Amino acid sequence: MEAEIDLRAILGFLGRQLRLILAVFLAVLVAASALVFAMTPLFTATTLVMVDPYDRNLLLPQNQLGPAPPADVRVEGEVLLARSDNVLLTVIERENLVDSDEFGPDQGLAGLLSFLREPSPPNPEEALRQTLRKLDARVSAKRHRGTFLLSISASSVDPDRAALLANAVAKAYIDTQVTAKIQSTMNAHDVLRGQVNAARESVIDSDGSFDSFIDTNLDTIIRQTGNAELADIHAEIGMLAALRQSEATEMASLQMQLVQREYAAFTTGLADAAVTSLERERQELLDQLERSGATAAETDLQARLAQVEDNLQSRGTQAISDRQAEIQRMHAIETSSRQSLRTAILSGGLSRDTLAEIYDLQQQAELARRQYDQLMARSQQLQAESALQLADSRVVSPALRPGSASFPNIPNLLLLAAAIGLAAGIIVAFLCERFVGGITSDDQLAIIARTKTALPVPRAKKQPDHHSIADLVVTAPISTFSEAIRRIRTTIDHTLAVRLDADPERAPIIMVTSAAPLEGKTTMALALARSYAQAGRNTLLIDCDLRRPALHDHLGVEASEGLTNTLKSGAPLDNFRTAMTEDRQTGLLTLIGSRASSAATDQLVAGRNFDRLLNAAAQAFEIVVLDTPPLGPIVDGTYIARKSDVVLMVVNWASTAQQDIRKALLSLEAATGAHTRLIPVLNQQKRSAPAYSRRSGGLYADTGPAPP
Repeated sequence: MEAEIDLRAILGFLGRQLRLILAVFLAVLVAASALVFAMTPLFTATTLVMVDPYDRNLLLPQNQLGPAPPADVRVEGEVLLARSDNVLLTVIERENLVDSDEFGPDQGLAGLLSFLREPSPPNPEEALRQTLRKLDARVSAKRHRGTFLLSISASSVDPDRAALLANAVAKAYIDTQVTAKIQSTMNAHDVLRGQVNAARESVIDSDGSFDSFIDTNLDTIIRQTGNAELADIHAEIGMLAALRQSEATEMASLQMQLVQREYAAFTTGLADAAVTSLERERQELLDQLERSGATAAETDLQARLAQVEDNLQSRGTQAISDRQAEIQRMHAIETSSRQSLRTAILSGGLSRDTLAEIYDLQQQAELARRQYDQLMARSQQLQAESALQLADSRVVSPALRPGSASFPNIPNLLLLAAAIGLAAGIIVAFLCERFVGGITSDDQLAIIARTKTALPVPRAKKQPDHHSIADLVVTAPISTFSEAIRRIRTTIDHTLAVRLDADPERAPIIMVTSAAPLEGKTTMALALARSYAQAGRNTLLIDCDLRRPALHDHLGVEASEGLTNTLKSGAPLDNFRTAMTEDRQTGLLTLIGSRASSAATDQLVAGRNFDRLLNAAAQAFEIVVLDTPPLGPIVDGTYIARKSDVVLMVVNWASTAQQDIRKALLSLEAATGAHTRLIPVLNQQKRSAPAYSRRSGGLYADTGPAPP
């Protein structure tokens, strides 16, 4: 039931506001179409990259790679890396995007004023920042869920550039991956190098500790072993060490002299016949250069001198190499002698304590050597790995030149614009109807009028043989229209209950008005007066719309000048009783007006004669109903409202502007006193008879005119 009622209300709303909805819809669609077709098309190219979950190492066998890490952990990080600033900056540098028209920096205000002066070049840092921001907006990377595939996309106004950028980003991403792995390996190698040096020092210290122990405890060792030759071996080792050290010091001095070209001192210290001969020849050439005065001869002597010095360098280097080889041979002899000494000591009859100390020193030396060997091997392995690093990703499908633009997607954007336009049209129509346009529900009217309720009157059609829709009160008493009029009458009676108890001798005055013309106020006044008359109440209906009287047309009688003349002349009520018209069907008495007047009529309803007329009518009748002019265009109603007990404000359904209604209500609020009650009525409400029948249980169906 309720769903059907809501559907009818929605369809009714759409029907009433169809023009406005279509206007907004077309406006949004036209604006969106103009915007879409004015957009610069963008082309998007995509490179497909496969991420290998293993850390590839060419130095390890394939079966030692181990299990792959979870895809979500590895691949999601690669997505961020693929469009990181580091990768994009690499692409900007390689493709020189800072100087491109599409991705280069904007000139801003300086570009707009370039016709006045030569624009200054942008700040390089700011230019790079703007280019990075533009490229970042055009590049995207996403993972194909559940796989190790990455899609790296780039957009550009040029389709060839789009493919170029997508492939460039993929290449920069893979290069960055390799560079990061190499840098990580080299960092580990640098850290390990310090540990290797420390291990080397530890080996040297360990060997030195063993030799120091022998030097310190040699007498004790000889006494325990009884081997006097140990002292001779030890002395020989000392002589070899001293000689080797002396040779090493002298060789270092000779190397320094040779580097600094101190040939005289070098020749004296080296004592080599070939070097001595070359030095003598060099000195002779120097003497000849001092005595020579000819330029050509001097040039020849300098060339010979240079040749001799080169020979000196070559022969001196060879001699130093021979000396270094000799020092190495001496070191080998020293080492062999030390090993012989150690062997002789260990094979002798040493005490247990001495053997334990020597064993500890040997173990420390062995551990130091082993650690040094391991660190050295790992250092060499890291150095080899740095040159053999492979990327963990590879391009499986390079980007190709796109054949069509990816943006704007004209069909989708137009469909979206159509949906937005339709929604906007409905929203605007709803706001217009709810707050600007006509009233469509009694609840809405009650809110605007600030009353508890508003009474609806359903739409009714005038029968061909009727003068007014108000005739339905007589001809169709059980119709929905007649029932609505009786409900209004009942509401007025309840509203006036306190007033009638206070002053039962004076009839209540009911004013029927509207905010604008053609609201149906005359029909409402006549129908209400007839309903009171049918209820046995002595009722008078006065047509107070002196500017445009219409009550005589609804009654089907001729207009009369009686009311106007009486108000102008001030004649007593008894003199124009003959001007009253009696409704033969209900016994209702009416005072009708004359024809439309072009003169002002407010002085008539504001004067004393009109007050005397109302007082006399209130004394002679039980109910007095006043059909008054609309409050919007004519001021007469504000004078009449202050003399009324009830103001029936008629609002035509879905046609009267809410602004007009509010202005009329403000006029009434300013004109009436605290004793006047306002009852808003929503006239001609469009609701089907079956709907009323359902609400009332089928008791008040519109059955048409009563049978004769």
